[in-house]
Amino acid sequence: MTRPNDFAQAYLAAHAEAGLTRISVAHILHRIAAEPGYLFDPEFSRLAGQCPVRHDTRQEDPEKVVVNTTLAVLYDSLRRFIVGRLPLDAEGRLRLPPPPESPYGVHPDDTAALAGLSAEDLCAFLRDCTCHLLDALITRWAAGVLAEEESCRQAGDGITAGAAASFVLARMLETSALYTKSGYDLLSITKTGSHTALHVCWSLAEAAPLLLPGRDAAFYDALVRRSLKQVLPLSMGSLGMLVRYMEGSAIEAADHQATHVLPLHQGAFVLNDGGGEPFIRLSTAPIVPTAKPGEQHYTGCPAFYVTGMIELYMEIVLAAAAAYGVWDRLQDRTAPAAPRT
Repeated sequence: MTRPNDFAQAYLAAHAEAGLTRISVAHILHRIAAEPGYLFDPEFSRLAGQCPVRHDTRQEDPEKVVVNTTLAVLYDSLRRFIVGRLPLDAEGRLRLPPPPESPYGVHPDDTAALAGLSAEDLCAFLRDCTCHLLDALITRWAAGVLAEEESCRQAGDGITAGAAASFVLARMLETSALYTKSGYDLLSITKTGSHTALHVCWSLAEAAPLLLPGRDAAFYDALVRRSLKQVLPLSMGSLGMLVRYMEGSAIEAADHQATHVLPLHQGAFVLNDGGGEPFIRLSTAPIVPTAKPGEQHYTGCPAFYVTGMIELYMEIVLAAAAAYGVWDRLQDRTAPAAPRT
């Protein structure tokens, strides 16, 4: 019998096998909340005092701690920004914007055109729409973060926690050995992370009718909500382990885009009976211990440390799936019988 928490345990064990030590950003966030000036303390840039800095510690490791901690500080305001500005219609349903340069040539409000799409194309289109929606919201939020930092700079009589986090983050992204290679800034790194989160959330939603066909939308909505906590441990890991898992389980496409529907041959999601109340869990089979040469520390995704952040992304996916009849359409796809454990 497989227990629900086996994935988390196996995932953490694989990190240890790869020689990686987890640094909990939660502890650092508590320190910053009590003492905002800690963001400028030299100790913060040396693994925040969580682990001894050995002579062979790669510079990229403390850089990851600074970047992921400052992002976690900022993402609480991002979560609130998204919640307050999601476009809803008069009935409170989510309204999706049309993605630019979409290959499908349809509009989210054109129900007849959407009905003509295959299940795979519909999911790909809605994935694109939700990515575009979040991109637009993130752009507006990031502009506000930078404006707050500039306002504090001009006032010269104090600095907010958000402005401080933005300043420290920008300085690290501009000077680090790890991040300058990709040219990341607050905007691009947040959009990239949001696409990954949406991709995993959409994949979980799409897995439901593949693993347990023949149910209605309400059943699948409840099943996915019940299963999200089984998937959250994936965001605790290192980026290398996350990418390796997604590639190994076939839920990550070769082009690394978040607009591809979950393939029928995916190996990430498995159905558990749950004593009469089924849930979807992650398979341990695709876990492979992975670390870069000399890499010793990891923190996990910054969104993991923001209460309700990943759940919000799941809510967006579930709202879109319900509004556009995704689960009914996915019933047309065929897949091998799902193993029950």
